[in-house]
Amino acid sequence: MRLVNLILLLIAAVFFVWILNEVGWDTLGQYLWQVGWYWPLLLLPYGVVNWLEAWSWKYILVDTPEKTTVSRLFWLRLGGEALNQLTPTASLGGEPFKASRLQADGVPLEVASASVVIMKGILVLSLVLYIFTGLALAPFYLPEAAKHILFLTLAALGLAAAGIIFVLVQRREPFGNSFRFLDRRGWLPLFLRDQEGFLADLDTAMSQFYRRYPSRAALAFFLFFLSWMLHSVEVYLMFWLLGHPISPGMAVCLDALAMLFTALGFFIPAAMGVQEGGNILLALGFRLGFDLGAAFSILRRIREAFWLCLGLVVVWREK
Repeated sequence: MRLVNLILLLIAAVFFVWILNEVGWDTLGQYLWQVGWYWPLLLLPYGVVNWLEAWSWKYILVDTPEKTTVSRLFWLRLGGEALNQLTPTASLGGEPFKASRLQADGVPLEVASASVVIMKGILVLSLVLYIFTGLALAPFYLPEAAKHILFLTLAALGLAAAGIIFVLVQRREPFGNSFRFLDRRGWLPLFLRDQEGFLADLDTAMSQFYRRYPSRAALAFFLFFLSWMLHSVEVYLMFWLLGHPISPGMAVCLDALAMLFTALGFFIPAAMGVQEGGNILLALGFRLGFDLGAAFSILRRIREAFWLCLGLVVVWREK
């Protein structure tokens, strides 16, 4: 699977370089020069996004040690997301890092592991709501997408179904049921049998959270959705700095649909190529132009690079 991911990453990287050549390095340079010394402003929205998501994680964690502060979760999430983005593990490579560092802080491993699984499910569901918000705005800001709206809606519904199933399964002892299914058929590996107690505790931690703390789950969902909405603030700011301001509604619509493309490319590290292709197609649909779409995509990659590098520093310091 890793080999397939790496091959896809290579293909995507070639596509990315082709896009840059098509736009022209001089044209891209002019757009980036126009941003000038205002570029640090582009870093702020994602910092607030990660802070909100750290708060969401805090509400999912119950009765944790005092050292598990929002600030601590902010940095652990930053490091974990860097590993999710940069490793060929379908956006899951950073979850063991998050759980293991929480365990080092005194959080029981089953509670730490349950929190990252729950957080992933709530994140997907909040993303689905954000994408449907963009689809609802599409007829007003992207009338040309009418002939593609069915495909986009089906893709969003597929993501929604996956997210709902993922959350529902968490409430029904998924590991215990899988354990018993494999055991009855004699397919249970020995190393997995040794983890029976831990997996049972993990099932209990996940199911109890949804039963005992539905208000915390709802608040975590709201904070994640708010963090997605802040992504549109980043889009609005980028186009303003590029000298082509757009309306807040268009920013939400463009970013939400771009997130749909990015979600479909989750198996490629950093969604390389998929994100760029989606951004440019949407920019063309919004009549912003190929060059402007590519410049916007490059600015977003610069922002990503800054926070990913900071996340890798966190991982290095933790190890």
